[in-house]
Amino acid sequence: MEQLFKYQGTVDTISYNKNEGYTAGADIVLNDINNWDKAPTRIQAFGGLANYINEIECTDAEERYINADWYYDRNLFLHRIEIPSSSERIPAKVITQDDFLSGELAVFGPQDYIETDSPEPMDREQLAAWCEYRINH
Repeated sequence: MEQLFKYQGTVDTISYNKNEGYTAGADIVLNDINNWDKAPTRIQAFGGLANYINEIECTDAEERYINADWYYDRNLFLHRIEIPSSSERIPAKVITQDDFLSGELAVFGPQDYIETDSPEPMDREQLAAWCEYRINH
């Protein structure tokens, strides 16, 4: 299993690129606005994750401002985003994809953007689906 690193924060800047016939890509700088002593991190997202991040950054959805957990590998490629909930152990939402170049997203939890700053944990069915997905991917 590949080692993943975690950064907790929000998108500070994004450079999104989608050319006809190519996979979408995004160069992202993450920052923790609650801790100015914490260094920002630069990662890259491709495919569905790049599209999702670009689309939510064009909204005013509360999900955009929540300090999320961003999981990336040694190559600084984003694998998944976990939106924390009011529960410490169960996330409100997980956004991921099978392959880092895939255009298809797998979203566990609410399918729409989260519109509250303290979201509820995902339900048991979604949590079970997320656990099964992690085992199989």
